[in-house]
Amino acid sequence: MAGSKNKPTLENILDNLGDGLICVDSSMKIIVFNQTAERLVEVSQLKTIGRDLKEIFKRDLWLHEMLKQTSSQGVCYDEYEETLSRRLSEPLPVGITTSRVFDEKGEPCGAVALIKDLSGIRSLEVETLRKERLALIGSFAAKLAHEIKNPLGGIKGSAQLLERKLSEVSLKDYTNVIIKEADRLNLIVSEILDFTQPRLLKKESINIHRILDEATTLLTLNKDHGSKVKKEYDPSLPEINGDYDRLKQVFLNLIKNAYEAVIINKQESKEKTITLSTRIVTDFHLSLEDSPEAKFVVVEVSDTGDGIPKKNIEKIFTPFFTTKAQGSGLGMTITFEIIKRHGGFIKVESEPDLGTNIRVYLPLRT
Repeated sequence: MAGSKNKPTLENILDNLGDGLICVDSSMKIIVFNQTAERLVEVSQLKTIGRDLKEIFKRDLWLHEMLKQTSSQGVCYDEYEETLSRRLSEPLPVGITTSRVFDEKGEPCGAVALIKDLSGIRSLEVETLRKERLALIGSFAAKLAHEIKNPLGGIKGSAQLLERKLSEVSLKDYTNVIIKEADRLNLIVSEILDFTQPRLLKKESINIHRILDEATTLLTLNKDHGSKVKKEYDPSLPEINGDYDRLKQVFLNLIKNAYEAVIINKQESKEKTITLSTRIVTDFHLSLEDSPEAKFVVVEVSDTGDGIPKKNIEKIFTPFFTTKAQGSGLGMTITFEIIKRHGGFIKVESEPDLGTNIRVYLPLRT
């Protein structure tokens, strides 16, 4: 008898299902709405029981039609994939399975829907697709390196010879730029090869502000397009442990993208501004493989460009995806990989006509 006191009730079983469960009667009134359904839809059970399904799912009338067909016609769906609107959060990818419900006499009296959260699966699919596309880079990396490195060697060699012949000191500055940029391009080619055979990072104590200043100076050397750079650095920011050349490559790419965004800004009256800011994040920690806890240095690169369309934000780190006529689609992919190898991550926020904000989080060991 004592054991019967702990016997789970049907209500407890339904509430503890891993999937959302919604049951309607033949008039499409909700009679069961479990806790998982509450969490997925972000609507309280108390506000759903007894109400018409259409009232609760005004933005998802497809769910009403599915359950109506199941209840009245016996048409059942098996893991039908759709996107479910939610009250507060972003729409959720879900898989819907429906079944007909019968009364004691065997007559149909309603329908039930199991709602499976597919967001984790979709994330795995996106990551798998990204890895597959990265693997494509390895297939042509050797040829690409051969085709680019040979002319690069000629460009650098010619610039070095020219530098020795020039007597005017000011002209040597241009040959120095040629040599320096040839070396940087060579580094990018090598980074592409790193996708298949990653090289060890050469970590050292570095000043992130120095990297940002060098990247900005390099990009503005021969540019005059009316844009301006605002620097909002935290002067108390400590040095971080990282690969200087790789991180310079990251911020050179991000700032270059910001410059290009403000140059092509369609709103002529809008100020063309790039803002670089730094700070330490102290309100959260993340677990890393080589460190149980880490605070983060955050570098923000913001621009007043036209912004990135919402449909493109999740694609910008995908290999070969680009909206630029002359772009290779590898810049942001390389940037993502470098930051990831440093134990950091990137967040992108963008609004049409308002601009883009990219935050790079780099771990600060304490």
